[in-house]
Amino acid sequence: MDSIVALFLAVPALFLVAGLIVIAVSLAGSFRRRYALRGWVPAQALVTGNLRGVDGPASNGLNRFAPSYEFQDSHGLRWLGQSDVYGPEQEIIGTRIPVLYNPANPAESTRPVFVISRGSLSVGLILAIFGAGGTAMFAAVFL
Repeated sequence: MDSIVALFLAVPALFLVAGLIVIAVSLAGSFRRRYALRGWVPAQALVTGNLRGVDGPASNGLNRFAPSYEFQDSHGLRWLGQSDVYGPEQEIIGTRIPVLYNPANPAESTRPVFVISRGSLSVGLILAIFGAGGTAMFAAVFL
């Protein structure tokens, strides 16, 4: 009987752990990006166009856009940039958007966004909620 109780507690707990691991992996890229962009200078850029394309192996390539933009560095020099982050909406040409640029090489610039793998995060949340609920339910029944 004790092995059955342990099994009913261990299986949902494994789902909880697996969900937390998937959540951590999905957020790790965002924190690596934020760490890599430390020290970059914020600027306002003028949108000059939009590039249509794909943003990853799971993308269907439809309706994904990355803005092209022009910004000035701290010395007043004008630079052109292309976002490496694709989104579902086109930016309106002529509007201002925030960008970050590398002060050592202003040709390196990007948008200051927090990129999350939504699919992985969703799966991780579902696993974690299912695991936590199952563990709590079986713990309340058996303990």
